[in-house]
Amino acid sequence: MRVLAGVVAALLLGFTGQSTAQAQPETPDAPKAGFQAASKNVELKSLIPDTVGAISINFVQYGRKDVMFVSGTFGLKTYDVTRTDQPKLLDHLTKEELALPGDDPAQRFWENEDVTVDPVRKLVFLARERSALGRQPGNERPTGVYVVSAKDPGRLENLTFVSLGTGHITTCVNDCQYLWTTGYDGTPSTDPDTYRRSGKVFVTDIRDPRNPKTSPTYVDLGRDQGETHMTHDVQVDAAGVAWVAGTGGTRGYWTRGWHKDPLTGKTRQATATDPIPYAGGGVPKLDMPTSFSHNSFRPVGRTLADGPKPTREHPAGSLLLHTEESFGSSTCKDQGRFVISSLDGSTDGESWRATPDKPFTLKTVGVWSPDDQEGTDTGPDAFCSAHYFDVRKRIVAYSWYEQGTRFLDISDPAHPIQVAYWRPDGAVSWAPYFHRDRVFVADYARGVEVLKLTKDAYDAQASHTNVQLRTTPVAASVSSTDGPRKRLPLAPDPDYGYACPMLAGRDCAGGSACC
Repeated sequence: MRVLAGVVAALLLGFTGQSTAQAQPETPDAPKAGFQAASKNVELKSLIPDTVGAISINFVQYGRKDVMFVSGTFGLKTYDVTRTDQPKLLDHLTKEELALPGDDPAQRFWENEDVTVDPVRKLVFLARERSALGRQPGNERPTGVYVVSAKDPGRLENLTFVSLGTGHITTCVNDCQYLWTTGYDGTPSTDPDTYRRSGKVFVTDIRDPRNPKTSPTYVDLGRDQGETHMTHDVQVDAAGVAWVAGTGGTRGYWTRGWHKDPLTGKTRQATATDPIPYAGGGVPKLDMPTSFSHNSFRPVGRTLADGPKPTREHPAGSLLLHTEESFGSSTCKDQGRFVISSLDGSTDGESWRATPDKPFTLKTVGVWSPDDQEGTDTGPDAFCSAHYFDVRKRIVAYSWYEQGTRFLDISDPAHPIQVAYWRPDGAVSWAPYFHRDRVFVADYARGVEVLKLTKDAYDAQASHTNVQLRTTPVAASVSSTDGPRKRLPLAPDPDYGYACPMLAGRDCAGGSACC
C-alpha cells in the first residue's frame, strides 16, 4: 500500500481527530473548496467525512437493513446504507478496543487491506499488521486476525485475536469455515530476503470463531518461478477457486471437492489446508514489469456476465483479471498495469513446475494503464500504481491512488477502454465497490465517497467509445506543488518503507513515526 501526494486538509483533520458524524450529499457542480474534480460520466452522491483513513469496505444484509462495514486507521465502523446516499453511523469498534498490551491507541490501526465478512454468522475479520498502533522494530509486534461479532451491527464485539506470522490481508475460504491470511511474514527465518521468506499463506480454522486454530502447514510455496516470495491477496471466484496474488503473478487452488491433482496425476480431495493447484502463473515482464500481482478476479459462473464477453478464442472461465502495484517509477509509463490474462495452457501445473531457468508465464490478452489518458496527473511526482478493483456488467471500477477511480469497459478483453472517471483534487483512492446502483470508494484522504455512473457512461460502453475527460479548473488548490513527501511529514514504514508511509510528528511522542 502507498499513501502519497495530494493528501489534503481533510486528511489533516482526520489525524487530529476532527470528523463529521453523518454524510452530507455533494455534487460535482458544488463541491467543497479545493475538491474540484477531473471527472466524466460520474456523479458524486455523498461523502462521509468521518471515514477519513478508510482502507476497505464490505456489505452485509440484515433483513431489510443494508449495512456497510468500513475498516480504516480508526478501527471498524458500521453504517446503515439502506438509503445509499444517506449513510447513518451505527457503531464504531475503536482503536482502544482493538489495542493489545503494549499498543498506543493514539496511533493508527493498520492495515486490514480487504475487510472480510461472514454474511451467515455475521462475523467480521480484521487483519493486523506489524506496524499497527505504534509498534516499532526491535519490540514484540503481534500480527494476526481479530474475529469480530456483528450479530448486531449497532453493537460490535471483539471476540478474540488469533496471533499469526502475518496480518496484511485475510480472506474467507470454504464458506468462511477457514481463513487464508497473507502479507509480510515475520516468522523466524534464516533467509536474509524478508520478502522471499514471506511466500506462504497461513490457514486458520474458524469453525469455532472464539477458538481459531491455525494449521502448522502453509499454502502457495514457491510461487515465483519455483522460488518462495511474497503473497499478497486472496480472492475466491464463483466456482470456488481461491486465487492467490503476489510476487510471481496469480495462482488458483481448489480448496474443496474431488479433483485431479496436476502434480501427481491422481484424483484426491482438496481441503483448505491441502488445496489442489488449478491454474494461473506469472505475467510477462513487458506487461507487468515488477511481476507483483496485487489482486485478481476470474469471471465464471454467476459472475460470468461481469467479465469480458466469452468467445471461441476466450471461452467462459478462461480469463483472469489482475493488477500490478508498483512504486519504482516517477511516471505512469511503467507502473500500475491492469492486465487480462488467458489461463489456457496453465491447468497442468505449469506454474508449480516452473524454475528460474525454465519460467512460465500466462499469455496476455489485454493491458490498460493511466499513461497517456486524458485527465491523468503527469506531474514530476506522478504516482500511478494500480490498486483494488471491482467488476460489474463488464465495467471495471478501479482505484489508482492519486489517479483516482477509473471505469473501464472490458467487453472486448483485448481492448479495454475508459468510459468514466473520477479524480477529485487530493484523492488517494484505494478501493471501489459496486453496491446496488452505486459505487462506494474507500479514499484514504477524503473518506468514503458514494458515486453513481451516469447514462453517458453506459452509452460509451455500448458504443465502445473512449471518453474524453475534462478537468474542472480550481481557483486556489489546497494541494502543495512540492514533492509528496514535503506535503506532510512522512516517515517510511519500518517494514514496507515508502510503500506504506507513516505520518511523523503528529500526535506522536518525541516526533517518532506515527502509524
